[in-house]
Amino acid sequence: MAERKTEIEFDTHSYVIYMRDKYDAYRNWLKQENLPAYNGEFIQDVREIELGDWPRRKARGAYLEFRDQQVSEAYVLEIPPGGSTEPQRQMFEEIVVIAEGQGATTLWWDDNSPKHTFEWTRGSLFAIPLNCNYEHFNTSGTEPARFMALTDAPVTWELFRDQEFVFNSNFQFRDRFDPDISDFYSKPGKYLTEYYGGILDTAFIADLREVKLVPRSKRGAGTMNMYIHLAGSTMFAHISEFPVGTYKKAHRHGPGAHIYTLDSTGYTLMWKDGEEPQRFDWSEGSVISPSAGYWHQHYNTGTKPAKFVALHASIAFGGGSEKNVEQIDFRYEDAFLRDMYVEECRKNGVEVKMEKIDKSHHD
Repeated sequence: MAERKTEIEFDTHSYVIYMRDKYDAYRNWLKQENLPAYNGEFIQDVREIELGDWPRRKARGAYLEFRDQQVSEAYVLEIPPGGSTEPQRQMFEEIVVIAEGQGATTLWWDDNSPKHTFEWTRGSLFAIPLNCNYEHFNTSGTEPARFMALTDAPVTWELFRDQEFVFNSNFQFRDRFDPDISDFYSKPGKYLTEYYGGILDTAFIADLREVKLVPRSKRGAGTMNMYIHLAGSTMFAHISEFPVGTYKKAHRHGPGAHIYTLDSTGYTLMWKDGEEPQRFDWSEGSVISPSAGYWHQHYNTGTKPAKFVALHASIAFGGGSEKNVEQIDFRYEDAFLRDMYVEECRKNGVEVKMEKIDKSHHD
């Protein structure tokens, strides 16, 4: 059969452009929020970015409008010392990772149901159950509390386009949150290690750094992992850790992943087929969001294992970030990538251990 040559008819389907021109409900909502918005695919430190007043939430905040995600959107929110957010409910899912500070969150269905309160601090992770009333509190009287959250709000706005429905519906999704279970947010999670990469089924993680991990060696020898299912959400998270002196295989997937770095220092290379890699240097508090179909590769140049938590859009919609994951084996990577890593480790006085990983592919 003769070799087939393909061509791109259009970058964006005409109907998508039409729907954006006619409705674009989510973008219109963002304009109404009138908050600072950060574009691109990288934030150096969410603890340091400038925020704006957010009267609707009685806090300060900013949106992270990373390019081409469409299935999810992130925001950063800061609560002043001793302050609390305005109670709200929402017809979209949300995962929260605490960047700094300490506080508590209270959740409830209505005035006739019990309230659940749990305390959090730097490194805590939890989900807001779909359409559940909630309120955040800063329990410090001297320091602000700041967190990053990922939501699937763009999908909700595209489907319903109605503010009254999004924020003022009263349906109770009791398969997500049952207030009659007294230890809903305090009971230990269940580790399901029969699944590759492991799954932790829980409602609240007090400290991401303390979660038990399992091997995910297909991404690189020594790589550890744990997927996290939170309070019945279709969105999910995963923790990844890889050793000093190593890096992970380049990989690519669909849209929606937002990576929050927890420990160590390093850099991520990101590129599209046929283009030169773009480099992003990270440390605690950095956020990286690879665009759909872009290769990206994480390198640890620090003196302790690198650890991050990735927040993901829902796989249920068919476009989640873990669909159709491809990766490049170390044997087939470009030589200059290894040379760059060796030089960066030399600057930091770190021993490169990739030779041991290379050997494991041939034993």
